Amino acid sequence: MLKAGHVYKRFTLSGGREVTLRVLRWEDLDGILLFINSLVKEKLGDSNSGLYSGFDKKVTREEEAEWLAQTLVKIEGGEAINAIAEIRGRVIANGEVTRGKYRDTHRHGHMGLTMISEYRGQGIGHRIIETLIRESRRAGLRTLEVEFLAQNETARRSYEKAGFKQAGTIPHKVFRGGRYFDGLIMSKEL
Repeated sequence: MLKAGHVYKRFTLSGGREVTLRVLRWEDLDGILLFINSLVKEKLGDSNSGLYSGFDKKVTREEEAEWLAQTLVKIEGGEAINAIAEIRGRVIANGEVTRGKYRDTHRHGHMGLTMISEYRGQGIGHRIIETLIRESRRAGLRTLEVEFLAQNETARRSYEKAGFKQAGTIPHKVFRGGRYFDGLIMSKEL
């Protein structure tokens, strides 16, 4: 079980920017608030956004503080594995695996990952996925699943590269901008 703020690794992008992958900590409140609200702005401004469900309205600092407190409790209790990416102190991505909450599903995890658009396609998401897979194994998980919009080819390629296989499609799962979008489920045995 990793503690808040634990640094997994640092690496440099081709443009020279250093990325730090680490676990969330309480001091990230304002940075994670800016991060989530930038995703809300992206989604509201583009009905074809590859962002999945959620991100429908701006989040208040109080709401984000509540989410962060609950998430840190889950991390400390071994119920969640987290990895954020930051560049120069700015949170640019957040990935998480949430352990199944029942005894029967306690060795299964649900993965989620979001990233600010300007950093997508640079390999950061793949490194977060690799980190979450490694930490999920260490935590005793046996399987992982992830769900995202079927049209999100960047996500599909990243998960396939990490060994995920398509497990199913949910037709018309998301209704946005007057259109339906399919949900894609991928899974991986650890």
